[in-house]
Amino acid sequence: MASDIVFVIALMGVVSAVWGALAIPRLRRRLPKIYLIARSWWFMLAALFGCYAIAKIADRHAELLTSRYPYQWLLIGFFVLIGLRGGYEIKRIWCLPSRARLIHKLQSRGLQPSVTPTSSADHIASATTPHYTHPTGLDGLLSMAFVALIVSLIALQQLTWQREQYGVLLFVLFASQFNDIAQYLCGRLLGHRLFSRGLAPRISPNKSIEGAVFGSMCAALLASLLGVWLTGFEWWLCLLAAYGLAVSGIAGDLLESAFKRQHGIKDTGTMLAGHGGVLDRIDSLLIGVPIFTVLYWLLG
Repeated sequence: MASDIVFVIALMGVVSAVWGALAIPRLRRRLPKIYLIARSWWFMLAALFGCYAIAKIADRHAELLTSRYPYQWLLIGFFVLIGLRGGYEIKRIWCLPSRARLIHKLQSRGLQPSVTPTSSADHIASATTPHYTHPTGLDGLLSMAFVALIVSLIALQQLTWQREQYGVLLFVLFASQFNDIAQYLCGRLLGHRLFSRGLAPRISPNKSIEGAVFGSMCAALLASLLGVWLTGFEWWLCLLAAYGLAVSGIAGDLLESAFKRQHGIKDTGTMLAGHGGVLDRIDSLLIGVPIFTVLYWLLG
């Protein structure tokens, strides 16, 4: 069995086991947010891996099928749906009444600090006609990065399929996701023990320098091992790519955090319980994936 399919099955098994363990009533009461995160991860991975596995099997057995391309479009369609949902979340934040409703929804779930009754959000919510904010430079930068990400994901899928290097796509996606987890864990264990100030206190007060430094190093090491197994690249190339994706992931996360702070929201949505919106989940991919795709195209 191919290494990428083994990885897909193994990771789904791990996430399923974690979700099942957290579903135990006692653990669920003690760790409600972790339970929601694990549940959301399961559904996200099931959708991604389902499309990936069908497309991969169809590609490897194309001689038995009338056409393999409808199956490949499943994975492309998955990325397009992410793009449509992320675009909707951005537009909803630009539309003042929609943003006010989002803030109210977040507040009702305890995910957003309460505001006073005389706040502008309440005034906006009472408006009967839509009013839009004027996009700033930061809004434009985030929007361009998001469009570049979706285009890059589709292009990377096509490139890896053409070169029969299927595991590269999984390596890129999970190198960034490992960085998110490693930063969180290192930040909880080591945060503010070596440096008194945070990484970017005005943008994301909870991020620590220790979490960014040690988290990115740990994530790069783990992802490079995954890369050697999935891609067949040299270890040093996997390590360099993994570390670049980790560092760019931090930059993408801060970009999205600055966008949310500018508009006064904590999350871009509530679709993914425990994570927020789609944009909250893929922010670490915004910068690294487009850069990696261009380099992979030029140097591959």
